[in-house]
Amino acid sequence: MRTPSYEQAFEVLCLLAADEGRGEVLFGDSLERARVLVPPFMVGEKFPDVYLEFPLAGDPFLDVTVLLHDPVRGTRIDSPAAGNTGPMIDWFADACRTYPNISCGYELDTKKPQLAQAAVHFQPRKDIELVEPFCKVIGEPERASLYLDLARRMPQGWPLSFFGLFRGRPGSPLRVCGYMDYNEQAACRDNPDRLRSAFDAIGFSHYDDAMIEQVHALLAVAPDTVDFQFDLYEDGTLGSTFAIDVQFAIERPERVRSSFAEGPTSRVMHLFEEWGIADKRWRLGAEAAFARSIPVELDDGSAGRFAFTLMPQWVKARWTDKALQPSKLYMLGSAGLL
Repeated sequence: MRTPSYEQAFEVLCLLAADEGRGEVLFGDSLERARVLVPPFMVGEKFPDVYLEFPLAGDPFLDVTVLLHDPVRGTRIDSPAAGNTGPMIDWFADACRTYPNISCGYELDTKKPQLAQAAVHFQPRKDIELVEPFCKVIGEPERASLYLDLARRMPQGWPLSFFGLFRGRPGSPLRVCGYMDYNEQAACRDNPDRLRSAFDAIGFSHYDDAMIEQVHALLAVAPDTVDFQFDLYEDGTLGSTFAIDVQFAIERPERVRSSFAEGPTSRVMHLFEEWGIADKRWRLGAEAAFARSIPVELDDGSAGRFAFTLMPQWVKARWTDKALQPSKLYMLGSAGLL
């Protein structure tokens, strides 16, 4: 067969993830909407990073994040959910060639039947000078000062790295995120008072002793790095939501099941079960992981192989008004020639 298109590759990722009855349990009926909504967003010189995101407790649904690789100027997304993001694609097409470590894309909500406008995602990492031009090109220039002001007041060990936002939705917060550095993670793991001090320095007041103990316990079992998330509002205040993403650092598909069964991932998941923010469906997340390849005919007529991979990347714990919410699992889908 010929090399699959992006749309065909995404279809394969969805079907294999949902095989053996997993789709209904993990994604519910939003999987069918995702199969229609997501493909128009899959543009660029390489297959995008596609994250399948689904809850581990409560009603099943599927959210999808698409991070673009090397888009071409003039590319447009044929979907009303994209809104007017053509200028963003053009800007990123230029910027990513000078700054190869940045990322940009869309966060798609498919849980509801009505078509929601996609949120936009931008990760400048340490290239903070890109925040203002990005926010300007998406028509939200005031968001840049919010992000930059918060970045300046973040304490040592809590650097910001990326953000997401819903354009044109009045009153919606800027979701700001960063990676806790290794020394800070170790210090917070060893001393919960360190967390209180950090929250106070950041200006986050929506915590109590029980929440501090839970964050501390999660850091104690985290197998790798963690990132953190806050909601930042127009007046510069932080909302009542705080989240931690625990990275799995599972590099090879054949090690997924052992990590979930008896390894470091298992310890995190059992803690979530104990807290009531995950049920037994997290085990299906391991079963949904795969790495497969098929023979294809290349453009020049020679033989090649095309690979499909779906790997669990991290799990999210989220607190709102100091109370834990259902956790979510994030799996990265990839496709391309070997």
